[in-house]
Amino acid sequence: MKAVVIASLALLSSLSAMAAETDQQALVKQGEYLARAGDCVACHTAKGGKPFAGGLPMETPIGTIFSTNITPDPSGIGAYSFDDFDKAVRHGIAKNGSTLYPAMPYPSYARVNQADMQALYAYFMNGVEPVAQANKDSDIPWPMSMRWPLAMWRWAFAPAVADFTPVAGQDPVVSRGAYLVEGLGHCGACHTPRALTMQEK
Repeated sequence: MKAVVIASLALLSSLSAMAAETDQQALVKQGEYLARAGDCVACHTAKGGKPFAGGLPMETPIGTIFSTNITPDPSGIGAYSFDDFDKAVRHGIAKNGSTLYPAMPYPSYARVNQADMQALYAYFMNGVEPVAQANKDSDIPWPMSMRWPLAMWRWAFAPAVADFTPVAGQDPVVSRGAYLVEGLGHCGACHTPRALTMQEK
């Protein structure tokens, strides 16, 4: 009888592990879809470089910044917890506590819901090839290179993080489109005029 119980427990444990692995694979797949919807690869891949390894130069009114390595290598986001990842993507706060330049469209990503953030994290940690490539320093002259004013910009202009809420009675297809366009798709980041202080009007 004892042997039967042990065998049953072992089978249940095995089935539970298989179910967990299936769930993780589904989460990674969902994260891959979301990363494509957000076109993360476009900004985080340099010409001729490895996907998501960063290094793409971006010209801004104050100088050139370079996209960062978001692969799961230690030189990228390999040491990021989910909380670190969430703070960077939706709040615009780097792992070291500094504020990210809003070329990273965190004001748009503030609308992404928690479940999709979990899926994105699973994808970047488990579905992306690690690439050892150090991040490049920005080419912005002092005093514009100081980061502390960015925290004030974030406080003044970045919306509070809040899961996207569909409009009551709205067509669910339209609602889903709005979620993708206003959030991960960050269409407004490029297609909305900006003020002198660089926030979207």
